[in-house]
Amino acid sequence: MRKIESDLRGRLKLFCGRHPLFVTALMTALCVAVADAHPARGLLAGLVSGAAGVYFAGRRHGLAWLLCGWVAVANYTWRDGSGKAAERELLAAPGGWVRARVLKDAQGGGRYWVAPARLLAGGRAGAKVLWEGRGEAPVAGAVVTGRGNFGPLPEPRNRGEFDRAAWLRRQGMAAVFRTDWGDTLETGRLAVLGARIRHGFRDRVTTGLLEDSQEANVIRAVVIGETPPDADALIAAFRNSGTLHVFSVSGLHVAMVGSIGWLLLSWAGVPRRRAVLVLLPLVFGYSWITGNSAPAVRSAWMAAVFLGAFVFRRPPDLLNALGAVLLGAMLWDGRMLFQPGVQLSYGVVAAIAVGTAWTSKAFKWMTVPELYLPAQMIPRWQSFWLKRRRGVAQSLGVSLAAGVGSAPLTAFHFGLVTPVSVLANLVLVPLVFVLLVAGLMAVALSPVAPPVARTVNRLNGMVANASVVSAEFFAAIPNGHIHVGRESRPVLLVYDLGHGAAAACFSGGSNGAVLIDCGDRHSFRRCVMPSLRQLGIEPDSVVLSHPDGGHLGGAAAVWQAFPIRQVLVPVQLSRSPSFRAWMENAPKAGIRIGQVAVPGWHAFPDGASLEILHAPDPLAVNALADDRVAVFRLHWRGWKLLLTSDAGMGTERKLLDAGLDLSADLIIAGRHRTDLTLCDAFLNAVNPQAILASNAPFPVEEKLDPGTVDYWKSRSIQVVDQAESGGVTVRVDDAGNLRIEGFLCATPVVLKHR
Repeated sequence: MRKIESDLRGRLKLFCGRHPLFVTALMTALCVAVADAHPARGLLAGLVSGAAGVYFAGRRHGLAWLLCGWVAVANYTWRDGSGKAAERELLAAPGGWVRARVLKDAQGGGRYWVAPARLLAGGRAGAKVLWEGRGEAPVAGAVVTGRGNFGPLPEPRNRGEFDRAAWLRRQGMAAVFRTDWGDTLETGRLAVLGARIRHGFRDRVTTGLLEDSQEANVIRAVVIGETPPDADALIAAFRNSGTLHVFSVSGLHVAMVGSIGWLLLSWAGVPRRRAVLVLLPLVFGYSWITGNSAPAVRSAWMAAVFLGAFVFRRPPDLLNALGAVLLGAMLWDGRMLFQPGVQLSYGVVAAIAVGTAWTSKAFKWMTVPELYLPAQMIPRWQSFWLKRRRGVAQSLGVSLAAGVGSAPLTAFHFGLVTPVSVLANLVLVPLVFVLLVAGLMAVALSPVAPPVARTVNRLNGMVANASVVSAEFFAAIPNGHIHVGRESRPVLLVYDLGHGAAAACFSGGSNGAVLIDCGDRHSFRRCVMPSLRQLGIEPDSVVLSHPDGGHLGGAAAVWQAFPIRQVLVPVQLSRSPSFRAWMENAPKAGIRIGQVAVPGWHAFPDGASLEILHAPDPLAVNALADDRVAVFRLHWRGWKLLLTSDAGMGTERKLLDAGLDLSADLIIAGRHRTDLTLCDAFLNAVNPQAILASNAPFPVEEKLDPGTVDYWKSRSIQVVDQAESGGVTVRVDDAGNLRIEGFLCATPVVLKHR
């Protein structure tokens, strides 16, 4: 036993001696992770790590682990406390004029834009806020002045929704500042020059290609990290093939730029030490010109540490380079540790550095020559073939190590595992390298030979299309990507969206799913789609209640995101552009369109069925969208759920006049913009046990009157107010009861059969 302990201790000491920065960074990160629960625990973790360092690696290592851990914990605690204090003070501050410096080029344009900014005046000068402005979009470095109010960071209100507030807090944001009208901009010369350089670079990488073409979108995404608008299907192919990292500027791209520069300098005969002095400005310049994304900046610093070893005539070590950057990050701002991108970046590099030697053994058979002869006696063609096989074996080893290292993190953060990425990266990474080389070549040629630059970009467009085809091929391989942590039980999700938008999804677990309205374009992309993906739900059908833009999801965005095969529409004609897009473009995408009709029944997953109680007038094209609502009743395991959407009293009277059986256990209701909702006679006919009601604070027509809620409760009806509950999950439990669980509520509403 002592021999085993001694041997283990010796190996650990040897590893710490070879990679001291990496081990110190790991222990420091561990202390920060523990400090997130409580600062005292972080300090205790630092003490324990210091003692472990003394025992396993020696006094110097133990002291380093202790000091770095305590410094990182103290700094993390200070930053975290300062951020929370700034958040409290800004939310309590009255509205007024605010002045700030924009930290990154604003996203958006036209009437509205969003950008991170640092306050320049007032009691919380130096605090970072997310500025939601109006008017001309500013560039990084510009000073913006506006009048408005501070609001809270956007907390999640639905299951599976991305926690944007936590993500912003980890980046130091304290609040959201919304301006009342147009902002005043002051853009200095340096900011103007920087924007001109970045925009010129953007234009040159795609000159000669159509602005909105697939080729241009892919090239801009790969070379400058610009996310293409309305291209979720394109992004989905790279995500499901496990190659999304090639579709945006990341550490891989910075490493490629460094490799390109290294090759050019080597061919020019520049000595290694001098080459490093050229490469460092190159990688940091590329990081800056592409927007200084966090992965690019981390990779640039890692390259600086790794290449710096050549300058000081020391052997480079990838783990030590990784450790130096991670240690610096933890000492500077430990909040970065909790960002998924940071964990993936460092985790994948560590997996490659540590695991490649092991994973390469699985492909060692590819490196063995066919003939056991001395190298000088092997025929030239066999030697060429052997070199290619060894290169492929090495790439497979690296890809497998990266895939294994990233799998736990991608499963935890995104609910997705992509085993096909091991093969996909072998194809996509070389294609992206060629695409990046051609893009940079076009930028260099544009000032001196514009026709040649346009030709290079057109050829590069072919490479971009080949990348898309490859990603789609690997994404389509059965079991190539696997959803984990998916919602396996039948469930109805009713989303809580802003501004009167509405969406719901009925999932049969593994037996398909149906979207019942899709929200508006913005909420579908920001909430509904990410939520369903996180839960592993892929609807293949859509039911639309009425031709309102707040329920249509932006049309094409829906069938690009999910494999939609059929859609049930309330009417054929409407003035709504989004609804016309459904009617005109959905058939082109292979989607079958059906129209509601009374009486009508449609099969749903899990043995449920959708009954059509009311179909709107198909010819009332000029009527309000809320007056053209189809009313449905969902029959599910002995329960009846009435879906009235935004129907008002006019539609309710038509239902009553038709003399139909309207009884239901639960009403799921929206708000009519100009009419009353759920009148007494209608409630008498339905006789519900509970009402699930939307309640958006803006516009005022979407706000639920508290007096109405009190009246419903006086009729012994349980009320689930989505202003308080957020998104709602409805399911039938093992006892046959209907459970209505609000995302923001601890106690569910449980209905029993009457």
